[in-house]
Amino acid sequence: MKLKNLYLGIIASAFLFASCSSDNDDNDVALGVYDNGVLILNEGNFGTPNGSVSYVSNDLATFQNDIFKLVNTPMVLGDVAQSMSFSNEKAFIVVNNSNEVEVVNRYTFKSLGTITEKLQNPRYSVVVNDKLYVTNSISQAVTVYDAKTYAYITSIALGKTAEKIITANGKIYVTNAAYGNGSEVTVISPSANAVTKTITLENGINSIEENNGTVYVLAGTSAKSKLFKINTSTDTATSFESTTVKNAINMDIDGDKIYYTQGTGVYEMNLSATAFSDKALFSVKDSSWSTFYGFGVIDGRIYSGDANAFTSDGTVTVYSSTGTVLKTLTVGVGPNGFYSNNN
Repeated sequence: MKLKNLYLGIIASAFLFASCSSDNDDNDVALGVYDNGVLILNEGNFGTPNGSVSYVSNDLATFQNDIFKLVNTPMVLGDVAQSMSFSNEKAFIVVNNSNEVEVVNRYTFKSLGTITEKLQNPRYSVVVNDKLYVTNSISQAVTVYDAKTYAYITSIALGKTAEKIITANGKIYVTNAAYGNGSEVTVISPSANAVTKTITLENGINSIEENNGTVYVLAGTSAKSKLFKINTSTDTATSFESTTVKNAINMDIDGDKIYYTQGTGVYEMNLSATAFSDKALFSVKDSSWSTFYGFGVIDGRIYSGDANAFTSDGTVTVYSSTGTVLKTLTVGVGPNGFYSNNN
């Protein structure tokens, strides 16, 4: 009797183990051919509908250009693919000069719809509470849509530059600065769809990021660089600056590090830093004014996009954190952004 119970127990354990193993395997199954990799956004030439998205797998072994067109032919992405944001399985691609937001399944890249209403030179987007918020440079407003149905909801007038947009601590933060000119950040309540505060920092704002509820804003001018940390409970900022590291741009946060570029150099500092680093991790060749047209750091790898002065296809170089070249890719025209696409 004891042997029989032992035997039955072994069989039950085997089934339990198999079930658990199956569940674990399901978590690793790709949700589409463009899962488990990095999406590269290529804006294309202004006035020409040749914006595109490239894909490279996390192991850098699989690469494919123009995946939107490949999946959705005869559709094309449009004129100036500016930025991308995500919500669950969806990707929202802001197409600036086409005045559209293309919605796709982020893993298969199958088209799910196109948003056009009230868009006037859209720039950046974010999804909060199933609502899509899009900044518009001409109307100087944030337009709001249902992220499930894509229906227009309302517009939030800023009356000033509406550029990069992020969410933190249940709020929305919009930079009132473009091309390194501007000194303010607008705070929006998603529940009220209204402006609650304007935070005045300093001129030269070019980057905004969120990490663990804190908002980081980078400003760079010919005289200095300055990093602001916004406490999102009080919406007040602390800061530090460097007059040695000037014109710092392209801030990105990966893990516990803040990365940025200055000239042709890539720099890093800890999230807890109180001073800029003036020693570059490495430098890249200055091939044209469009070096570092795109920049991002994902899982310790540094992605650099060179637009090659928009005279030919762009070049993306993937570096290790110490500057070793891991991969060089020829992508679409004007690579301007890198987005992790893991399930």
